[in-house]
Parts: sequence; C-alpha cells; structure tokens
Amino acid sequence: MSARPVLWDGRSAARAEARRLLSHAPVDGALRLIIQQLRLQEQGSEVGRHELIDLVLDVGGNLVALHVRDMLREGTAGPAGLDAMLDVLRADVTADLGAEPDSLELVVDADGEVRVLVVLACEVTPAEIEADPRHPALHGGAYHIAQDAPGLEDLRDRRAAPRQGVLARLVDTVRERLGGG
Repeated sequence: MSARPVLWDGRSAARAEARRLLSHAPVDGALRLIIQQLRLQEQGSEVGRHELIDLVLDVGGNLVALHVRDMLREGTAGPAGLDAMLDVLRADVTADLGAEPDSLELVVDADGEVRVLVVLACEVTPAEIEADPRHPALHGGAYHIAQDAPGLEDLRDRRAAPRQGVLARLVDTVRERLGGG
C-alpha cells in the first residue's frame, strides 16, 4: 500500500534547474510537469526504480494528462542533465530527512512554482506496478488532475490572456455602434 506524499520544504540547487525543465516540454499548453521516481522493492531491498514523467495540459479548456518520459529524455533537456538534477535533489532530500525517500516527486508548474513531494515508507514491488499501471503509489498527470483540479484550473486561468475590463468593453461597444450607425 502507499502513503500520501508530503511536501518537502528544504533547499536544493536542483529547484532552479527544475524550473527550466518545463521550457523543454515537448508540447504547448503545459500547465504542470510531474517527475516521480518510485523505488521498487522486494522484501525490503531495492530492486530498481520506476520513473514516471507526465505533463498536465490545457487542451481546449480541458485538463489532459500526457506521458512524456521518452520525449523529455530524448529532448533538449538531455538524460544526463535530468539525471544529474534528480540525483542532486534526492541527495539533498536524503541529507535533510536522514533517509532516502521511497517516492520522490518533482512538480513544476507553468507559473514557476516547484514542489518536492516525498514518501518515506512505501514498499512497492515491480510485479505490483506491472499488474496495475494505475497503482495508488503512482502520482502522474491523471493523479494530479483528480487530486488538484481546482488548482490546475486556477493555474490555467491565470496563464490565459487577461480579459478585457468592463470599461474597455463598454467603450468598444459604443465605438461599434457609433461607427456602424
């Protein structure tokens, strides 16, 4: 079973690099980039990591999750730079908490906000992930849409072009009527 992630508010030089990652997003309309690395374990020993990289997009006013792991790793960000940034972040979290997290989640919003979420006690096996691609320990785009739709919609609205004010609309209406009549 998995625990809910908690916000890590420590300092890390990786946060600045994480902000740049969204500029390498392979598609337009990205509201949020999520990178999660989940330690896979068998009987308490690490046997690998499952990596999830998703975008939450605004598509015609709808929130849509898109898996972009392969696209981002092949893109201009480069796998070496991405891995180095995640290694620094993991080391900073581990040093601060005194334990390596079982789940490390990096969330980068289009407004520049960067959050790091961790789970310290979560044992997930490779077989569990293979059997259930929607395992509760996985926190990709669909999870974020389900858990934070109002926040994502607010982010989308803030990123949209500013609306014309009441006075400006009134002036335009008067001009249209005077010009047309």
